[in-house]
Amino acid sequence: MNSSLNQKLSIGLLTLRVTIALVFVMWGLDKILVPEHAVKVFAGFYGLNISIGMSIFMGIAQMAFLALFVFGLWKHVTYLAILVLHAGSTLSSFGKYLDPFNNLLFFTAWPMLAACFVLYLLQDYDTLVLGKSRKPAMV
Repeated sequence: MNSSLNQKLSIGLLTLRVTIALVFVMWGLDKILVPEHAVKVFAGFYGLNISIGMSIFMGIAQMAFLALFVFGLWKHVTYLAILVLHAGSTLSSFGKYLDPFNNLLFFTAWPMLAACFVLYLLQDYDTLVLGKSRKPAMV
């Protein structure tokens, strides 16, 4: 189509990428700064018993991975990983959806999952990195 649509699409996808990264950054910081909470989350939602040291290690690795994601690097791998990780997080909370009025905030995971899917699906049109534009795909 036209360059105006490509520009709007790339700005929208950059916005999705940055805001999705913001959520994952907070989860990563939780693993590093409040590892006791992360240990409880892993036990309660995923049935995994991890140590505080493992939580901190995972948080640091997550932050490094997020740098690749937020800069739009290795998109096929990083965007797919974000989609799979968030799908796992969303589906692991299934019991919360059965008591919706006591767990309303858990429902925010669904539009974020959709945003992760859209970003993965349209990754070729996500061309903005720190105010610079890579070669855009043509709409």
